[in-house]
Amino acid sequence: MSGIALFVPSDEMYEQAKGILREKDNHVTIVKRIRVEEAVTEAQKAISEGVNIIIARGRQAAEIRRHTNVAVAEIVMTAQELGLLVIRAKSIVEKECPRIGIFGWGDMLCDTTYFNQLYHIDLKRYILKDFNEWRNTIEEAGKDGLDIIIGGQSALDGAYQMGIPGLYMSSTGEAIRVALKNAESLYYMSEIEQHNYAQFSTVLDSAFNGIIKISVAGKILVMNRAMEQILGCSSERCVGKPVTSFLKDLEETVLNQILTGSLENYSTFLTLLDQSIVVSMEPIVVGTRIDGAIISCNRLKRLDMNDKDVMKEQYLRGYVAYGTFDDISKNLKDMHKIVELAKLYAQSSSPMLIEAISGPELEAITQGIHNYSMRKNGPFIVINMAGLTEDQQTRTLFGSKREGQGEDEPGALAQANHGTLVIQSIDKLTLQAQYNLIRAIRTKRLIRGNRIEDTLMIDTRIIACTAKNLTQLRSEFKFRSDLYFTLKSLRLKIPNLKDRREDVEYLLDLYTRKYMEQYSRYHVMAPGVKQVLLNYPWEGNSIQLEAFCERMILTVGKRTITEAYVRDLLDELYHRDTSIYAVSLEEEEKMEQWSPAGTAENPERTLIKSILNKYNGNRTLTARELNISTTTLWRKIKKLEIIEK
Repeated sequence: MSGIALFVPSDEMYEQAKGILREKDNHVTIVKRIRVEEAVTEAQKAISEGVNIIIARGRQAAEIRRHTNVAVAEIVMTAQELGLLVIRAKSIVEKECPRIGIFGWGDMLCDTTYFNQLYHIDLKRYILKDFNEWRNTIEEAGKDGLDIIIGGQSALDGAYQMGIPGLYMSSTGEAIRVALKNAESLYYMSEIEQHNYAQFSTVLDSAFNGIIKISVAGKILVMNRAMEQILGCSSERCVGKPVTSFLKDLEETVLNQILTGSLENYSTFLTLLDQSIVVSMEPIVVGTRIDGAIISCNRLKRLDMNDKDVMKEQYLRGYVAYGTFDDISKNLKDMHKIVELAKLYAQSSSPMLIEAISGPELEAITQGIHNYSMRKNGPFIVINMAGLTEDQQTRTLFGSKREGQGEDEPGALAQANHGTLVIQSIDKLTLQAQYNLIRAIRTKRLIRGNRIEDTLMIDTRIIACTAKNLTQLRSEFKFRSDLYFTLKSLRLKIPNLKDRREDVEYLLDLYTRKYMEQYSRYHVMAPGVKQVLLNYPWEGNSIQLEAFCERMILTVGKRTITEAYVRDLLDELYHRDTSIYAVSLEEEEKMEQWSPAGTAENPERTLIKSILNKYNGNRTLTARELNISTTTLWRKIKKLEIIEK
């Protein structure tokens, strides 16, 4: 049940209201003449009887708004009604241009801008808003030399105490008609909203996906039954609380981007109560304003691997991914976007390509993709094609069929069925092996003989890895175009550590602290040491950096790590071959005596020095102009004994 209540402050307005209501159909269920003191009580009573809109005037409307949440349609005095009251006020005071004070609560007075010109009066408006100061406002008005006051009962009581004539603000009924029309419009809007909400609730409750509507503050407003089942929590307990209290792995930075409109949509995988959930978010846009967001959660059924024997075999064979995206420190700022993209790719079962050199980051990304996907419970296998002949590549990928009584030897594609196969050094595959691989990807079949029985259906997600430029290999006809385009659509590039300066700085601090604690040492770096290490091209990525930090802490021998020590150590480890096959230092010195590097006028030395000076010692820019790698530049600087400024 719903309806409209009409409250008026006088008997005259009550009779007017009764007559107006008889003129045409309406949704008014309660009509009463009430005092200000009764306004809130009567409003609460009406609300309990199903009323959802109240019509009231002046202070009564203000009190109802203040103490309830019901919609209020205010009775606003029209210009015609106020004009009639002004004419009556002039006749009472019998002055040619009287000063008239008109008092009203909130928005109950219409525009009176041109009343002075129209009626030849001096009109003063007094708007009462403060519930504690309205009496003071009336008393202060007495000092304005008013000839007469027009207002409600409170204003007239004040006028009487000040000895100023008063005129009650009566209505002709026109204001009631306007207020009733506004209330009916609100009623219809409310009905439409209730209808839409009922439809929305029906759609929500009939949806298989869990759906949450959140406010711009990130708090839950509405959720459906499917979402209650996913969260294991009733909507009554969830509504009004931050959504991140329940979707704990949902990144707040991404949520804020959605709620501010800087991100149009977002989807990711989460695990809730051992359920694999695909979470999608989109902002609710009203015009140009963001009015919250809709979060959809879809439960995915991961591969059922409850067979204990199968699980045991996987663990014994090592076909398990132990790493997750959490293994990649959140302090590695340059890896944030890569991890987010990897999470998106984890939702797909299509083949993908990772361009990176071997290292912990690559391992964490590949294992994270597997554990973030619906294949988490399936096998995870890593193979490397480097150094294998074509026959070995074929056997490794596709297996081999044994004649006679021997059992067939399954390949990695079959062993990783319903799981993930990581193929490292995909660029080393022969063209024939590439053809067989793309055929298996397209048909999802392994054909190992001439009989139908020899065909095996597979469902294996392939992650190909390479440190080479496949585009160049394709242009040289060393890599098949069909396999190239199949892999390239889901491409992930992990930048080398030398291109992630912030990450180098973080890892450098991390590893030095780690090995100082491990070996109970304490060292400090002299000025310039950190800069040398930050500028060094760490070709081996974090593996090389960590190994260097351990060696540096172990052998420094002094409290202060000097720049000379670090440069010598880098040269010893990575630029001076001291193995048993290397040329001895004495022989090297003799050879250098005969080399152009030993002369002061070496043109290469002069060239490198001039370009280094040009770029203020920046090795990356210098190497780029010389069209050589930064590692080669380092070696030439050492060999040519160039002193950097």
